[in-house]
Amino acid sequence: MINVLFFGAIADHMQKRECLLPGHEPMTIEEMVSAVGCADLQPLLVAVNQVQIHDTDYLLHAGDEVALMPPFSGG
Repeated sequence: MINVLFFGAIADHMQKRECLLPGHEPMTIEEMVSAVGCADLQPLLVAVNQVQIHDTDYLLHAGDEVALMPPFSGG
């Protein structure tokens, strides 16, 4: 299982803060985003195990924690 966390407007759109994603592993970030129903919510910031990842071909494995966040700015 991959634990997927949703933040900000993405959590509002999904109407939940997290979900457990069963399925085949490994899977790419792109496949995971599609599987949880966020493919239409672009751009997304993605962090895997609290490290921001920019490569949508990055492979996810069982036990990973993925955070999906909207872009943000600040100083």
